[in-house]
Amino acid sequence: MKRLIALLLTVIFVMSALGACSFLGIPLGRRPAPTAPAPTAAPAETAAPPTEAPAATAPVSIGTLGDYVKTLKEKEVSFGNGKTNTLRLPEILLDSADAKAANSEIVEKYGEIVNGEANSTGAYALDYEAYLNDRILSVVVTAKYDGGNSYGLAYNFDVTTGKALDSAAVCEATGKSYGDMLDKLYDELVDYYEDKWGTLPGNETEKEKTYNYANLKAAVMYLDDDNDLMAMVDTYAAVGGGHWIAQIEVD
Repeated sequence: MKRLIALLLTVIFVMSALGACSFLGIPLGRRPAPTAPAPTAAPAETAAPPTEAPAATAPVSIGTLGDYVKTLKEKEVSFGNGKTNTLRLPEILLDSADAKAANSEIVEKYGEIVNGEANSTGAYALDYEAYLNDRILSVVVTAKYDGGNSYGLAYNFDVTTGKALDSAAVCEATGKSYGDMLDKLYDELVDYYEDKWGTLPGNETEKEKTYNYANLKAAVMYLDDDNDLMAMVDTYAAVGGGHWIAQIEVD
């Protein structure tokens, strides 16, 4: 009897254990497989902020010729036989040290002609011309005197900066070689001079002075209203006052 009771108790214990496993959801006769860790997602790449295209540079407004030069002073004078002439002096309106220096030079050389109360002066002609070609402003002043001499001043400026431009810079801005333009100036000057004073007697010294390379280098090249390259150059001749200004087309 005791052995039967012990056997029944063993059966009951086994059945209880099996029921417990079923209740916990563990399949009988199978061990639970280890759970693999969930794959870690790669961090999303941070998109670089879009690069803004550089803002387009607005074209510089050049304006008109009247924005850069005006008549500083003018005066009517008489010179022999009741003839009169209007003398004019320019003022360059660019706000730069180069422009101010040019204005000072103009007034220093020719200011006395249009200042004062005298109705007649030694000069019978004083005038200026100004040209605007793209960003290049050219101002040319000429004066003629009773004694037969003529003189002049010529300037070039970049109106976007106010800086003065020399002859080489003007040539470069127009796509020309300064050296080539000096050669052309020499040829044109010879033609001009020989036609005007080539037959003057005793003129060899003045001719050599005119053709001298230093004199060519001192010439101021500028652009006229047709965008043609011109040069204001000193010429010398054994006639009148001996000194003359020539404005010669170079190219």
